[in-house]
Amino acid sequence: MQNFTKRFGFLFALIISLSIIIACGSKKESTGEKEETKKEETKKEEVKKESTTSSSSANQVYFVEEYTKDGQEVGKSDKFFISPKGGYLTAMLKTAQPIGVGSVDVRLERESLDGSEIIDTQPYDVSPEKSYFFFDKVTFYKSGDYKVTVFKKDGTPIATGNVRIEFK
Repeated sequence: MQNFTKRFGFLFALIISLSIIIACGSKKESTGEKEETKKEETKKEEVKKESTTSSSSANQVYFVEEYTKDGQEVGKSDKFFISPKGGYLTAMLKTAQPIGVGSVDVRLERESLDGSEIIDTQPYDVSPEKSYFFFDKVTFYKSGDYKVTVFKKDGTPIATGNVRIEFK
C-alpha cells in the first residue's frame, strides 16, 4: 500500500505541476494580447489627436491688451504684466475657415511642473459664418504660464494659445 501511495503521490504531484504551468502559460498569453490591444488603442488615440491638430493648425489664439470698438488690436503679445490684484486681456481667435458653430467655450488653464489646472471655462456666442473673434476680459489673478483653448460645444478643440502673465 505504501508503494502504491508513493507512486500515485508522485504522479499526482506531477499532474498538478503540469496543470499550474499550463494555466500560467495561457494567462501570460492573454496578458500579451491585452498589451497589444492597449498599444493599438493608443495608436488610434494618437492618430485622432494628430487629425484634430492638423485640422486646426491654421487656427490660432493670441492675446492683446484691448480690441477697440473700431476693430483695432492694441498691444499684441505673448507676455503681459498685471497688478498683484489681477488683470485681464482679450483673447483673439482667427480660423482658416468660418467656425461653423453658434457658441464656443473658452478654457483658461494655468500650467506648472505638476501639470495644468483648469482655472475657468466661459461660454461665448459666436457667428458661425465668421472666422475672426475676440473674447474680452479673460481674467488672471496669478502670475505664471497659461494656456487658453477655444472648444466647440462637443469638446472639439478649435485652437490653443499660450501666454505668460507676470506681476508689475
